[in-house]
Amino acid sequence: MLALLKTLLETLNLYFKLKNKSFYRDLLETSKRKQKDLINEIEKLRANGDSDSTDRADFLQSELIAEKRDVKHLSTIYSSSEEGSASSD
Repeated sequence: MLALLKTLLETLNLYFKLKNKSFYRDLLETSKRKQKDLINEIEKLRANGDSDSTDRADFLQSELIAEKRDVKHLSTIYSSSEEGSASSD
């Protein structure tokens, strides 16, 4: 009975680790797409050259910087949690 419970807990632990990896990869993929879209929009607005387009491009540039910063932060958190779980195994 105790062995069955231990196996169940280990299985759940592995399931949640896999779920966490999947969620992290989905976040990265979404972020990459968002960054690509922002870059394309910024380039298009810069090509227009008028004042409103430049203002909008500046705003999108700050959004792009924030997105990159957030992904870097998530990556740091994820990698540190992966190191912690690897050392506890």
